[in-house]
Amino acid sequence: MKKHLLFVSALLVLFASVSGFAQNTEQKKVEVNFLALSGTENALNGIIKGFETKYPQYSVKLELLPFDKLFQSLEVRLAAKDSSLDVFLVDAPVVANYTVKNYLEPLDSLVSTDTKAKITDSSLKASTFRGKLMVMPLNSSTVNLYYNKDIFAKRGVTPPPNDVNKRWTWEQVAEAAKKLTYTENGQKIYGMVFEQINRPYQLIPLGQSAGAKQLVSDDGLTSAGYTNSDAMVKGAQFYYDTYNTWKVSPKIAAEETANYFQSGKVAIFIGGPWDIPAFKTAKVNFGFAPHPYFKGGTPVTPTGSWMLGVSKYSEKKEAAAKFVQYTSAEEGAQINFDLGGNLPCSLAVLEKIKNDPKYQKFPDNSMQLAVFEAVNTAVSRPQTPGYTEWQSVMEESYANIMNGTAPKKALDDAVEEIDAQLKKYK
Repeated sequence: MKKHLLFVSALLVLFASVSGFAQNTEQKKVEVNFLALSGTENALNGIIKGFETKYPQYSVKLELLPFDKLFQSLEVRLAAKDSSLDVFLVDAPVVANYTVKNYLEPLDSLVSTDTKAKITDSSLKASTFRGKLMVMPLNSSTVNLYYNKDIFAKRGVTPPPNDVNKRWTWEQVAEAAKKLTYTENGQKIYGMVFEQINRPYQLIPLGQSAGAKQLVSDDGLTSAGYTNSDAMVKGAQFYYDTYNTWKVSPKIAAEETANYFQSGKVAIFIGGPWDIPAFKTAKVNFGFAPHPYFKGGTPVTPTGSWMLGVSKYSEKKEAAAKFVQYTSAEEGAQINFDLGGNLPCSLAVLEKIKNDPKYQKFPDNSMQLAVFEAVNTAVSRPQTPGYTEWQSVMEESYANIMNGTAPKKALDDAVEEIDAQLKKYK
């Protein structure tokens, strides 16, 4: 009897030890706190599940905030050196700003060289500031030319081919837009419109295609001579002409442009793949083609989206970087595309899209075009700690150009104001 009791006692002690060991193992998991944007949780939860399965020693706690509150919260918490924040979403244009504010932990020593090689050049460049890798890209973006087949047929204009080797020039777009601008039953139909009227994301590729290699100085603190270069003036002149010389574009707000195309009031629409679902719902008889460029220039497409940063004040930097690496360049990139549908920055995922039969048929083949542009023509927005100020002034400048201000004067005035504001970062 005593032997039996001793055996039971031993089993209980062993069970308690094993349970305690299991609990201790569970307690040793490193929890990474991740602040992200509301509405992205479906893809992010899938990524987190995959990460925790592959790396069981880690767990990820996801916190979500709407767009405006996300930026506000980041400013408050990072300025306060909040160590509870490990990973957070970073909008591509503010990487430089967060760098000079000391919000980001440089990733060169935390992310392997092999991992960097798995990312598109344009995304990697946008992730680097002053020679240091500051973030890893989560998504990318691109822009196409869309056209209304019915309007083209009615006006006897042959649409542009969906062939990157035969992409239209802006000069061809202008000539077609003039023919496609007319009045029918008291309603004016316009030849073309940019989706993001006045916004640099879609408008600076005009100047970049004409030869503008950079829009600010290497240190990001001077715009004079860059933002108002001859090439940028040429791009701005085209924008001016669409409204004031040829009068082929409607002077409307950016929020109205997609509706103009969907309702048949515009023949050519320069916009993103994100517009396609709305076009389908509106039953627009549309086609698409590669983004145009200036004759004699270089095809340039806009790019950039959300990135992932590791907080300078995180106490779990290695774990945070592990999650960032998984999400950007490992299996997480595929999960993000499968569940979120966003254009990836991973070369491996882009290659899979390129060879997937699903993306061979219209309109899903727009993703094939997006893959080509991401690898071959994508150029990011200027890297400056004062990007918010730069963008605000440029939006006003493009609005002035649309309303009749001479392009050179508008850009000269813009750089004077921008550089005055950039002085605070010197």
